[in-house]
Amino acid sequence: MMQFIIVILILTTDILTKKIICKKLKEGEKKEIVKKRLYLWHIKNNAAAYNSFEGHMEAIKCVSVLGMLYCVYHICKKNKNIGYALLLGGGLGNFLERIKYGEVTDFLYIDNHKKSSNIILDKIYQKSRPIFNIADIFVALGAVIIIISAILQKEN
Repeated sequence: MMQFIIVILILTTDILTKKIICKKLKEGEKKEIVKKRLYLWHIKNNAAAYNSFEGHMEAIKCVSVLGMLYCVYHICKKNKNIGYALLLGGGLGNFLERIKYGEVTDFLYIDNHKKSSNIILDKIYQKSRPIFNIADIFVALGAVIIIISAILQKEN
C-alpha cells in the first residue's frame, strides 16, 4: 500500500511541476536558476530519452505499458524494493502526458560544461546534455535501485 502512495505522490509532483512550467514559461524559454549551472528550459519532447526513437511513439507507449505492468506486478506481490514504486510513478507521469498531448514537457537543464576554444566540440557537448523532468528523475533513480538490489541479491 505504501508503494502505491509513493507512486501517487510522484505522479502528483510531476503533473504539478509540468503545469507550473507550462504556465510560467513559454515553450523554448530558458530561465537561469543557479548561475551558469541550473536552468528551467521549457521544451516539448515527442520521443524518449535524449529524443531517441523519434517517430516511434506507439513503440514507446508499448514499452512503457510493459514496464509499468512489470512494476505493478512486483509491487502487488509485496516486493519491498522501493525502486519499483519510483519507476512506476515516473513512468506513469510521462506516459499519461504522452497519451494526452502526444509529447512530454521537459524543463530541467544542468550545464556543467566549461566553454572551450573549440566551437564544434562545444556544440556537440551541448546537444548531448539532456533536458528532463521530475518523472525522468524517478525513473532513473528507480532503475538504479532495482539494478543495485539485483546485484546485491546475487552476491548473497
